[in-house]
Amino acid sequence: MTQSQRVAVNHALESVMNAKSLVNLARYQKEPQKLISMILRIGTDLNEVETRLQTLKGRV
Repeated sequence: MTQSQRVAVNHALESVMNAKSLVNLARYQKEPQKLISMILRIGTDLNEVETRLQTLKGRV
């Protein structure tokens, strides 16, 4: 695996773990505005992950 592939996979894993943490937090969150802000940040991360994975897919 190349360095850029490792970086993309690590970034994807980190984003998935962040999304899972957000889901767990949502179960107990009392501040909807804060939760919405966090969801939007995760959405941005997931868009970047999707782009990186599509690029990797094209190389394989």
